[in-house]
Amino acid sequence: MQSKEDAMTNSQKHTSTDRRFERVSFDRAVTVRFEGDAIVGSGQNVSEQGVFFVSDNAIPVKVEIAGREGKLNGELIRIENMGDGQVGIAVKFHDSHDDLVDG
Repeated sequence: MQSKEDAMTNSQKHTSTDRRFERVSFDRAVTVRFEGDAIVGSGQNVSEQGVFFVSDNAIPVKVEIAGREGKLNGELIRIENMGDGQVGIAVKFHDSHDDLVDG
């Protein structure tokens, strides 16, 4: 099992200079639809208020972006508690979509 310190170190390894693709500001509504019926994995720890588990399976999703035709296929890669009841969600697209960052 990974310690809290190891998890923090791993998440800090990926800085903006390590990224393969540039990020640009973006302010449109995004809808993510889950395709799978269930996510199955190996339990790592449990408490009275929740469970943490690891899955070997990708979590396929379809993404809709306001003002853009069609759906983008991808997979859920991260969910992060942003505080104040907000959740950050990261999706990796299966294909590159340069039209999203060009103008």
